[in-house]
Amino acid sequence: MTGKKRHIPKFIKEAFEEMLKVLQEVHDEQSFKQAREKIEEIIKTWYYKLKRGEFELEDLSFKVMLSKSVDRYVKTTPPHVKAAKKLLNRGISVMAGDIISYVKTKDRDGVEPLEFARKDQVDVDKYVEYLISTFGQVLDALGIDFDRIIGVTSLEYFM
Repeated sequence: MTGKKRHIPKFIKEAFEEMLKVLQEVHDEQSFKQAREKIEEIIKTWYYKLKRGEFELEDLSFKVMLSKSVDRYVKTTPPHVKAAKKLLNRGISVMAGDIISYVKTKDRDGVEPLEFARKDQVDVDKYVEYLISTFGQVLDALGIDFDRIIGVTSLEYFM
């Protein structure tokens, strides 16, 4: 389950854990129906927290360890390495074994080290994608459609 992985941002983990708590209360068909409704509300809530900017940058940060020095990444440049390079360019030393914290951004590089990130840089749509992929397996099993929930709430939001 994606929501339990170590590198997933706290924001996504908290949303997922809230859903798991609801599922733990399911004991019969009636509680299952109630759980589905609660889970839909959870998804709406966390979705709109993202869309409204109701988050701390720290809670959106990915934390990934550099397995080797930055200059040894030659074939590919993973996001945490891009963030590490930005730190190096700003005079901050990074080396193999360091944990690099970064957020997903809308710029060309797609990442910004947490230390230098601003809320207006955050690629909220990327984090919505993470919500969808994190909740996806469970929602499919429950017969809940993420897009339908968001579509309904989008209309409700403007009413």
